[in-house]
Amino acid sequence: MKRTASLFLSVALLAPTLLSLGGCSSNGEITLRVYNWEEYIDEGGKGSYDYDYDETGNADTRPILDKFEEWYETEYGKSVRVVYSTFGTNEDLYNQLKLGDKYDLVCPSEYMIMKLAAEGMIEPLDTNSLTIYNENVSDYIAEVFQNTPAVGEEPLEKYAAGYMWGVTGLVYNPEANGGAIESDLKEKGWGIMLDPAYKKKVTTKDNVRDSYFVGLGILNREELLNLDQSASDYGEKLTAIMNDVSPETVTRVKEVLLKMKENIFGFETDTGKSDMVKGTISMNFAWSGDAVYAMDEAEDQDTFLNFYVPEECANLFFDGWVMPKDEKRDEDTRHAAHAFIDFMSKPESAVRNSYYIGYTSVIASDEMFEYTLDTYSVEEGDEEEAVPYDVSYFFRKEGDENEYVIDTYEDQLSRQLYAQFPPLETVKRCAVMGYYDEAEEAINELWTQIKGETLDAWAIIVICVCVIVIILTVVFTKFSSKIEFRIKPKKGYRLVEQKEIRP
Repeated sequence: MKRTASLFLSVALLAPTLLSLGGCSSNGEITLRVYNWEEYIDEGGKGSYDYDYDETGNADTRPILDKFEEWYETEYGKSVRVVYSTFGTNEDLYNQLKLGDKYDLVCPSEYMIMKLAAEGMIEPLDTNSLTIYNENVSDYIAEVFQNTPAVGEEPLEKYAAGYMWGVTGLVYNPEANGGAIESDLKEKGWGIMLDPAYKKKVTTKDNVRDSYFVGLGILNREELLNLDQSASDYGEKLTAIMNDVSPETVTRVKEVLLKMKENIFGFETDTGKSDMVKGTISMNFAWSGDAVYAMDEAEDQDTFLNFYVPEECANLFFDGWVMPKDEKRDEDTRHAAHAFIDFMSKPESAVRNSYYIGYTSVIASDEMFEYTLDTYSVEEGDEEEAVPYDVSYFFRKEGDENEYVIDTYEDQLSRQLYAQFPPLETVKRCAVMGYYDEAEEAINELWTQIKGETLDAWAIIVICVCVIVIILTVVFTKFSSKIEFRIKPKKGYRLVEQKEIRP
C-alpha cells in the first residue's frame, strides 16, 4: 500500500508538467512554448513605444506577451500561457532542438529555416489561417518567401511566416582616414577590410557565414559589378555567386580571409556597436538593425555614424516563425501558435517590436508607414531641407497606386532610414544565403583554420613553457610532502639513523 500511495503521489505531482508538455495544463490553460532571439521582442515598460490604439485612446505599454495572452482569451475564449525563452545564435537553437527540447514556435534565420526543413525538423504552417499576417505582410517580403526555396521545390512560405528582415553592410565613421573613408568604400567595397589604411580599425562578425559571405564579395567584386542588373536572371546569377561552396572557391576564400584577419581589429558578435560608439574602430560589419542601434547610441554622444551597403552585393536576411515537429502537440496549442504569429503581425504589435529592438518588421501596414513618417520626416519649418525618400516597393500593396515617399533630411540617405529601408536598387543587389548542406564540413574546417591561426610561433612557445611550469608547480605542491630529499653521502661515510633523545 505504501508503494501504491507513493506512486499515486508521484503521478499527481508530475501531472501538471506532463500536461504542460502536451500543450494543456491541468486547469485547461494552453501552454505555448516560444523560443526567440535575445532582446527580440517588446518587453514593455520604459523602453516601449507609446502607441495609442486601445478603445480609450491610452497607450498600453505592457509586455507584448502579456498583451497576447489577454487578446487570445478575449478573441477565442481560452486561456493561454506563453513560456518564453531565448537563444543567442541559430546554432544554439539547432542544438537545443537536436537535444530534444520542445517548442511550439521558434524564430530562426533564413538559412536555418532551410536546414530545419531539409532535415524534417519543422512542419508546414497553416498559412490560410494567418489572416492578420497575410493582410499586413509586405508584398515584397511575401514575394521573397514565395521565390526562395526552403527544401527542394517547396518555397519558404510553406514553412515560415516573416518577423524581421534587413541587410548587411558597414557602419563607419565618415571622418575616418581624414574623411577619405566614403570614397574608399565606393572604390573597394568589402575589400576595404584588406586596406592597410584601416589596419586594426575594422571588425567583422565572429561567425563563418557572414565572414564567408564577405570573402566571396571580395573575391568576386569585379564579376559582381559587371553583372547586368536589368537582366531577368540577375538575381539568380547573384545568388549563385554568393552561395558558391565548391572546393576551389572555399580554398580561395580561405586565402582572402587569412589576409583579412591580419588587417582587422578582430572578430566580434555583439561588441562592434560599442566599439564604434567609443571610437575604438572606424568601421564595423553590421546587420542593419544593429547599425541603427549603433548610430542612435553614437548620436546621443554627438558622434554621427553612417551605414553603407557595398555596390557589389550584400546579404538579404530575415527571421521567421516556424513550428518544430511535435507528435504530442494538440490542436489547441497549434491554434494558439498560429494566433501568436497573427498577433505579432498586428500593426500595433509590429510598430512596438520594431521600435523596441531596432530591426525592421515585415509588416507594411498604414500604421507602420505612419510610424516611419513620424520617425524620419523633417520637422515643421525645415521643409526646404527635405529630400524625398521612396519606400513604395515595401509598403505598396497589390492594386495600390499610392506613392509612399518620406520627406526626410539629407543625412538620412546614409543613416538610420537608409539602414531600415534600403532603396529598391540597393535591395536588388542583395542575395539570400542558403545553408551549406554537403559543404558544411568543409566550411567549418575553413573556419577552424581561420580562427586557429591566431598566434605567432613565439607566442605558442611561451604559452607551452608557461603550461609546463604550471604543471610542475602543481605536481610539486601536491606531492612534495611525500618526497624525501636526501643528500648523497661522501665516499667513506654512511647514513646513521637519527633517534630521538628524551631527558
